[in-house]
Amino acid sequence: MARTFMALLPLATLPKKGQPPPPPAEEDKPPPKKRGKHKEAEEEEEEAEDRVRIKTPGLHYNIEIHLPATKDVEVYNAIFKSLREHLIGK
Repeated sequence: MARTFMALLPLATLPKKGQPPPPPAEEDKPPPKKRGKHKEAEEEEEEAEDRVRIKTPGLHYNIEIHLPATKDVEVYNAIFKSLREHLIGK
């Protein structure tokens, strides 16, 4: 990852020291607000939009589970319980 970052760094447009960052691109601006909603509904919608706009790393995991052919439900329960404990942490 570090090598990729260093390879792409010369292509980046970075502000000089002491300069403010450039304004966000047109596509980063939130959509215009719709009128006619109740104030509480508008606030809830704004909060939801804020959560969506949070920048997160572009990590994506695909987990494939090959389940055994069995009619015993307890086998499946044990598999999914183990997944929950190890992946989610509870």
